[in-house]
Amino acid sequence: MKLAEAKRLYEREWIAFRALERIEDPEGDVVLHNSNRRAFDKELLELGLTDLYITFAGPPVPDGYAAIF
Repeated sequence: MKLAEAKRLYEREWIAFRALERIEDPEGDVVLHNSNRRAFDKELLELGLTDLYITFAGPPVPDGYAAIF
């Protein structure tokens, strides 16, 4: 599965993705996904998973909010 597909499939969830290649939209596997960040982090630690790409599949700032950097 492509990373872009995974982000569409698991919209508004945290995703742990194991990429099989190093390109902009890599092919790979979704190892873990969860909408709750704390539960996601806890499961990652319990499973001892490493060497993964972690991303949130949604807008970085919720509607109605603004961010200043």
